[in-house]
Amino acid sequence: MDFSDPITAALIGASATVLTALVQLRYSWRRELKDRERGQPITKKTRRGPFMAVFVLMIAAAAGGFFLSQYVISLRYEDRDTLRAELQTQLAMISDSATRLEEARLSEREEVEASVLRVEAMRRGEEGAAASVVVGPCKLDGIAAPGPKSACGEQSAARVAVCARVPAAASVKEVQLYTRFEDSQQPWADSRVPAGQDTGQAKFVDKHFERPDGDASKQVCHGFVNWSGEKARLARILVRYSF
Repeated sequence: MDFSDPITAALIGASATVLTALVQLRYSWRRELKDRERGQPITKKTRRGPFMAVFVLMIAAAAGGFFLSQYVISLRYEDRDTLRAELQTQLAMISDSATRLEEARLSEREEVEASVLRVEAMRRGEEGAAASVVVGPCKLDGIAAPGPKSACGEQSAARVAVCARVPAAASVKEVQLYTRFEDSQQPWADSRVPAGQDTGQAKFVDKHFERPDGDASKQVCHGFVNWSGEKARLARILVRYSF
């Protein structure tokens, strides 16, 4: 056991006092017994010896009690310090666990949100991004050229680009092309045409092309030309993409 310096000194003093008192008490008893054997009278001085020894023993007992109380107090202090250290360790472990749990929860939330965004982006890619424009009748020198005998032709008609916006990281899977007269009620599903095919003085060019549109998106475009001098046309594209 490790004792503090005051407690060690008290222990040594109490032990020495007890030992001295016991020796003196034994010496007084032996002397008294010898005096009785000889028939000598017992004086006050002789009787005083045991009382002094008992008094010394009481002092030693008090010192021992003090030492014991100090020892118990030191044990309580040690227990308190040990308990405090254990509580601090437990609190640190709980705090660390709570921090890891919060980080795991945030990471899981980010993963779920990213997964939802990916699923939503894939769904939009399957549905496709659509765009349409109205292309008016062909004009020569700013004047409409009505009638079938118009000199307006495919080469002289203005070309327009029908563009749909998609994410910059998207890969184009398919570009569906549709066209019909502006005043037509024909469903778009029945108005689909292949690229490069003449659909009545109007057609889409052979291939689509891409062009940047900011950091997060790009445009997928398909050229369209209408050389009819009588009616305007609607040109529509549907771009399906993936990641």
